[in-house]
Amino acid sequence: MREKDTLRAAMRATLREIPLPEIAAASTRICQEIHRHPEIHHGAKTVTMFSARADEVNLSSLHQRLPDKQFLYPLCHRGGVLSFHHVESPAELTPGMLGILEPIPERHPAVATEAIDLFLCPGLIFGRDGSRLGHGGGFYDRALALRKPDAAVVGIGLQAQLQDSVPSSVHDVFMQKVVTENGLLDFKPH
Repeated sequence: MREKDTLRAAMRATLREIPLPEIAAASTRICQEIHRHPEIHHGAKTVTMFSARADEVNLSSLHQRLPDKQFLYPLCHRGGVLSFHHVESPAELTPGMLGILEPIPERHPAVATEAIDLFLCPGLIFGRDGSRLGHGGGFYDRALALRKPDAAVVGIGLQAQLQDSVPSSVHDVFMQKVVTENGLLDFKPH
């Protein structure tokens, strides 16, 4: 666990050094890459998104690029549980439990995790082997454990967030693909 915490601290420091305009430009390129690679989203009707922190990739332009998709945003619950809710526009999100913009459950219908076709997953570090290290809460690993067998799991991050591999535990879910501003990395299923 200590190794993961050390890696997280180092990556947070790295991300703080990246100018926000550079992150915005990378976000645009990542959305272009997702749109350019239909194998990522073809056949997916329900797609999870995430509300970006300042140092994360912003995927909001996918609403315009892929208008035929039903976009779902995570809602954090106590106990490290995520639910996913249909949101028409990121402008409808409000600050939630962890200070991250989230859907309003009374306005945004929940969709069962088992019904989701494509998970676009944030992370702090991604390995070139499909491994993923999140922020340490285990929210996504718990949610992804409930996915249907044919659901696609795609990591979204900056090129600076790629490493050869990251330490993983038995409960950690590996990504099938990772998209950065430099392109798509495709992995064999784990």
